[in-house]
Amino acid sequence: MQELRIEGVSKRYDQVTALAATTLTVAAGEFLTLLGPSGSGKTTLLSLIAGLIASDSGRILIDGQDISGLPPYRRGLGMVFQNYALFPHLTVMENVAFGLQARRLPSSEVQQKTQHALAMVRLESFAQRLPKELSGGQQQRVALARALAYQPAIVLMDEPLGALDRNLREEMKFEIARLHRELGTSVVYVTHDQEEALVLSDRICLMNQARVEQIAAPQALYFRPRTRFAAEFLGESNLFACEVQKGDDGTAFAVTVAALGIRLPCPAAAAQYGNSLLLLRPESIEVAGTAQSAPAGLLALAARIESCQFLGATTRLMLRVGETEVRVLQRTTSLVDLQKFKPGEMVQLWVDPARCHVVEG
Repeated sequence: MQELRIEGVSKRYDQVTALAATTLTVAAGEFLTLLGPSGSGKTTLLSLIAGLIASDSGRILIDGQDISGLPPYRRGLGMVFQNYALFPHLTVMENVAFGLQARRLPSSEVQQKTQHALAMVRLESFAQRLPKELSGGQQQRVALARALAYQPAIVLMDEPLGALDRNLREEMKFEIARLHRELGTSVVYVTHDQEEALVLSDRICLMNQARVEQIAAPQALYFRPRTRFAAEFLGESNLFACEVQKGDDGTAFAVTVAALGIRLPCPAAAAQYGNSLLLLRPESIEVAGTAQSAPAGLLALAARIESCQFLGATTRLMLRVGETEVRVLQRTTSLVDLQKFKPGEMVQLWVDPARCHVVEG
């Protein structure tokens, strides 16, 4: 396993900044996902690591060795693309063996490594088939086997599941996770799919406008985003303008949300934000009847249901607290659950201050 270090790497095309100067480290054995919308710089960064394009500044190091000037084939990286990039006239076995043969390995070693790679992705019985005889998921498994066959320390994946339908994406997500656990290979993975990033990653590097917005573990990025963009891009969110103030004792901090008429404790770290927003995830709010008493420690808000959308496992409610819209996600377990949510009905919203978070506005 090897550490990948990016130091001040940037890329411009004429007057357009494709990637601002970026520094980050991928630890040995880590699964790091580059997540962000189109044009955020994630594929540019991956291409720079792979050597497919040259950087304008900075350097790329693997275990301290600068590889910035090396061509792609000398960087020792495995690569998996969205379009599989399989040779249509070669069998599955020949596709997987191609990279090994290009490295001039002995034929016995090529055969051994090819068979091992196919076994890893559970395609031993498909060795003599052509790519056109395989499903999309099987073709992507072949591409994975080819990338892993020569046991690279680092594998780069560019939207590898983008061409698959939903069911195949689900299957392949867990296949990739399994391979990462078993092999311990470092992975840099590009996607715009939030769920893929949350399921697969040790850390997520969220990118926005050609620069890194925030790097954190999936759970931290979801529940403790630093900026408005991070809060809105990952999952659904309610964001309310708020004011952070010193508490009555002069040391603790509190946050006041005028639109909801509430005041709650706030971590002192939020005091550094000039413009602050209170983040409240829709699934963190509980809906209760008007006659119920809120449990100790929870804030109760009077609300009116505006609309109700059935989404299967969850139901999305749009409610109004005074003049402010609030989005809520409730778990749906039966038809009885749906009957509880009727547009125009008055309810209570129970809010746990511990589930609230202040972000930069």
